[in-house]
Formats: sequence, structure tokens, C-alpha cells
Amino acid sequence: MDYTAAGSGLKKVFIGEILSILSFIPLVGGILALVGLILNLVGLNEASRASEGYRTAFTLSIVSIVLAVLTLVLPILSVVGSILSFVVVYLVCITTADILDECGDSDTAAKGRFVWKLYVVCTVILVVCGLVALIPGAAILAGLVIIPTAIASLVAGIQYLIFLYRASDFLS
Repeated sequence: MDYTAAGSGLKKVFIGEILSILSFIPLVGGILALVGLILNLVGLNEASRASEGYRTAFTLSIVSIVLAVLTLVLPILSVVGSILSFVVVYLVCITTADILDECGDSDTAAKGRFVWKLYVVCTVILVVCGLVALIPGAAILAGLVIIPTAIASLVAGIQYLIFLYRASDFLS
């Protein structure tokens, strides 16, 4: 089977993720974030020609965007948004890893399986901290735990970018 659509789509997802990271830049950050989000969606849609897992990730990304808007009214929905974001990363990693195994790149496939596991640990801790922070007097404890978790999340994000780059390069 020809997986070049997956490679091309993952390259767009990779670039979209990079642009989203640059959203902190004053004046142009919002535009970069929006372009990154659109590129991410276009990439997942393109990759979905290679595997249904990417189609599901695309659909959940749309749901996540809607939830992000609803979070402005109901902040507790941010917990659901965090979980959905993890599921999207999981689907991309596991779908891509399966394709890479089939195509003979088991090293990059193993990296993808490692990345989603790192993401699940970080997501669980962040969700628990978010819920604990809602309890009066427990916010300090949640704050102490969230700092190392944020560092681990940064490492996970970098690993995800490396995985996307290697996978898109191999499959293109």
C-alpha cells in the first residue's frame, strides 16, 4: 500500500505543531497559532487517505476546537479538552507506528509508542492537578506537582515533534 498521503499529511501536522508553538510571539502569535491549527487539520485530513485512525484524530480535533470555545463559558471542560488532545496524539502515534512497522521502520514506530505513553502519564497528572486545584486549600499541592509535570510535558512535546518529523520523512 502507498503511504505517501500519510507522510505528506504528517509533514503538515509537524509544521502546524511548530507554528502553534510559536504562538507566544507578540503581534503575529495569534496568526501563527491559527495557521498552525488549520495546517494540523489539513494534514490529518490528508493522512486519513492512508488510514482511518487519522480520520478519527481529525474528527476529535474538530471536537476539541469546539470544546476550547465552550471552555470560555464552562472552564471545567478544559479537562475534557486535555483528554481529547491526548487521544488525538495517541491516534496519530499508534496509527503511524502501525504503518511504520508495516513499512519496515520499527525504530521510529517504537518512538511513537513511547511518545503516546509519555503523553498519557502527563495528561493524567495534569487532569488530576486541575481537579485537585478546584478543592479549596489544595491548590498549592497541585501547583507543586504541576511544575515537574509541565517539564515532562515539554519533553513529550519535543519527542512528538521528532517522531512526526522522522515518520513524515520516512513515509514521503
